[in-house]
Amino acid sequence: MSDRIPLPEEPDVPAQQAEDVPASPQSPSEEPDILIQDLENLTPAEAPVPLESGCRCARCDKDIAEGEEYCEECQQTMQSYPIAVGAWIGAILSVLVSLFAVFVLCVNMLIAHPVTEGDKALKQDDLGACYSSYLQSFNAADRLNALLFPNNSKWTFFTNGAHTLEKQIVAVDRLNGPYQAGKIINTYYGEKPPKMLRPIYAEYQDISAFVTEMQTRMSDYKNSLDPADSGDYDAMIALVDEAEEKLPKTPDYMAQYYRFSVSYSLADDPARTCAQLDKLIEMKPDALWLYASEGIRAYNMAEEYEKGLEICNRLMQHDASDPATVAYTMAQLRLLKQYDDALIIYDRALRLTEPSSEMQRQLAIVWMLRGDFKNAQKTLVESYSPSTATLEHVATIALCAFANHDDAVYLEYKSLLDSYIPYEQVDLFVAGEITLEDIFLSGGGEVK
Repeated sequence: MSDRIPLPEEPDVPAQQAEDVPASPQSPSEEPDILIQDLENLTPAEAPVPLESGCRCARCDKDIAEGEEYCEECQQTMQSYPIAVGAWIGAILSVLVSLFAVFVLCVNMLIAHPVTEGDKALKQDDLGACYSSYLQSFNAADRLNALLFPNNSKWTFFTNGAHTLEKQIVAVDRLNGPYQAGKIINTYYGEKPPKMLRPIYAEYQDISAFVTEMQTRMSDYKNSLDPADSGDYDAMIALVDEAEEKLPKTPDYMAQYYRFSVSYSLADDPARTCAQLDKLIEMKPDALWLYASEGIRAYNMAEEYEKGLEICNRLMQHDASDPATVAYTMAQLRLLKQYDDALIIYDRALRLTEPSSEMQRQLAIVWMLRGDFKNAQKTLVESYSPSTATLEHVATIALCAFANHDDAVYLEYKSLLDSYIPYEQVDLFVAGEITLEDIFLSGGGEVK
C-alpha cells in the first residue's frame, strides 16, 4: 500500500471557460488574491509612492545623482567655506572663553601674592603687615570686579581677593579682639558666618552679652551714689562676680578685665591695680587689644616701668609700623633713661610709616632730656597742627621754648594752653620748683 497522499481529482472544466482562466496558478479554492484585488481598485491619488533611490546629499539631504556624495550647491559652499559657519562661531567663542579664563587666572595670581605675604606675616605674628596684605588683596579684587562686572553684586571672579575677607577678620580678631571682629562679621555675614569665623562670632556674642549686663549694673550702681562719690571697690567687684555667675559662658578673662578696670578707675591703690592686671595677663597674655594702653599706664603709675616695656615690646612684635605703638615704646624707653634705644626705635619706624605728631613729641622729649632744646623745639613746632594737636603737645612746646629761652614761642603757646586749661606743671617749671626730669621721668612721665 502506497504512503503517498492522493491528489484531488481535477474537476471537469468546459473548454470555453478553460481558455479564459489566467495562466498564473490559482489557489486550490480558486478565490482571487486579496492583495492583488486591492491594488487594482486603487485610484491614482491613492497610488503608492515609489521607493527612494537612497542617493541623498550628505550635507543638506537633497536628492543627488547616483554615485555623488554632495549636491552641487553644497560642493560650492564647502569650497568657499571649508568649515561651517557654526563651527567658526564655536571656535571663536572657545578662544574667547579660553582667553578670559587665562586672564582671570593671571589676575588671581597677582591678587594671590599679597595673600601669600599676609599668610607669612600671620605665621610670624606680624599682625599689622598681615592685615595690610589681606586688605590690599581684597580691595584689588573688589575694584576689578566692580570695573569689569559693574552690575554684579553677588559673586566675584577674583576669589583670591574675596576669600581674604575671612582672613582679614581673623587678623582683626588678633589685633583688636573678638568684639571688634564680631561687629565686622555682623556687617558682612549677619548671624551665619562661614565656618572659619564661627568660634570668633560665638565669643563675640558671649562678650557682648556680658558687656551689656555690666553696663546696666554699673550704671544703676553709680546712679545710686552721691555725685562726689566714686564708688566702693568691693561693691563694684561684687557686681562683676554676680554678672559672671548670671552669664556662665562669659570668657573668664573678660570678667577679670572688669575687675582690673574697676581698680584702675578708682586710682587709689596702684599696687592692687597692678595685681589685677598681672592676673589678667596670666589668663590672656595675647589680649593686648583689651588691656595694653591702660596696662602701660597702670604699671607706670606704680613705677613698674619694666613691665610696661614688656607690653610695648609685644605690641611692637605685632605691628612695628603702628605710630601709637612706636610712641608708647619710645616713652617707655625714655622712662627707663634708655635714650639711645628710643632713638633707634624712632629711626626704624621711619622706614615703615610716616611719623605721627606724638612720635615726634616723644623724640623731642628725648632731646630735651639730653639738653638739645634747639632740635627739640624745632621738631615740636613743625609737628604741631591745630586740628590734631593734643594739649600735652602744646604744653610740651611751652616747656621746651622756656628752657630754650625763646620767650616769643613760649608766650604764644602758653597763652594758647591757658585758654583751654591751666597746666600746673608748666607754671612750676617756670617758677623753678620742678625740673624736666620730674615731669618726664616719674609718675607716668607726662605733663599734666
